[in-house]
Amino acid sequence: MTIRRKLLSFGSRSTDVRLGFGALDELSKFFSGAVGKPSRAYVLSTDDIDAAHVETVRRALVDAGFGVVVRCVAVSGALEAESALAQYAELSKAGITAEDLIVGVGGDEVCSLASYASRTWCGGVSCALVPTTLDAMIRCSTQMTPLVVSGGPFVSLEPEVSLVVCDLALVSDRPVEENGLGYALMCGAYLSESRACWDGLGATIQGIAAQSEISLSDALSTALTARLNVAKSVSPSARRALLFGHTTAHALSACLGEGEHPYYLLLAEGMRFEARLAIDACDFSVDEVFALDDHLEDLGIGELSFDLEPDAFIEALRAERFRVANRFQLALPKYPGIIRLSSIDEEILERHARAFLSSRKPE
Repeated sequence: MTIRRKLLSFGSRSTDVRLGFGALDELSKFFSGAVGKPSRAYVLSTDDIDAAHVETVRRALVDAGFGVVVRCVAVSGALEAESALAQYAELSKAGITAEDLIVGVGGDEVCSLASYASRTWCGGVSCALVPTTLDAMIRCSTQMTPLVVSGGPFVSLEPEVSLVVCDLALVSDRPVEENGLGYALMCGAYLSESRACWDGLGATIQGIAAQSEISLSDALSTALTARLNVAKSVSPSARRALLFGHTTAHALSACLGEGEHPYYLLLAEGMRFEARLAIDACDFSVDEVFALDDHLEDLGIGELSFDLEPDAFIEALRAERFRVANRFQLALPKYPGIIRLSSIDEEILERHARAFLSSRKPE
């Protein structure tokens, strides 16, 4: 399959995305244009990544004319603020300057860490990312996961990535346990983009289920465009569209125990609950709620069973939102193409919370 080139323009800068099956085979060619004159490259990976992928990246950089330093961090601590501080010492030791290249290879954790380090080292260093998971492919060019400091994940910057290389062969045949978060993010991106985009998601999912290379490539391309449009929006409220489902997901994690359930299941539950809230809060169509349910089910993301008291759930929702904002608002869909921060009447919130939690109780 031909490797696609997709240019994500953020106005004053752009991100060159190469995606397709076998993209890693052309890494050297892609890297050669990542900076003006190849000199030094700093490769950052995590200990859960196949060493063969890191070696492929290292060799491609050498072939492109870079002197390469490779560093590996524990995935469990990659998003700790201390990890970023530790990288500064390593970057200094490696002699990395503003004219060099920082490369992140792996999942969302290391892509976020590399993105943050590249923006803060020497006033800004060119950054290339080689994501190896579907969720990282979808979000690394537009959003980094915040680094954690005492009290929660607060430290983040908008990514300024020069190059992203997505080899879809790494994710095409992965089980839902590995691709589930990417699938959920894809649904959110399609819903935020437009009516036509959302209406076409069903056919796209059928193609993905049939392991169609074209369908997966088209889905990733569309999700990238949708997230770019959210990031570029002039409306502060519209730029929060990517929060859809996440506030509830984090609240559920706090109530049920962090790490007790895969985050993709929590995010899917968050999207289902917030879509139902939107029926009363934003006049969101019931038919679209059912369509979202169907899409998540077709992607293999079923409902999660748990027993939780409404008061505890609502308190966790408020705590999560007030952790990062001064007003209790959720990113809710009004209709496909429009997701905005919205206030929720107390009665509506309580009624939907009770109904939602009642439907999730184990039989």
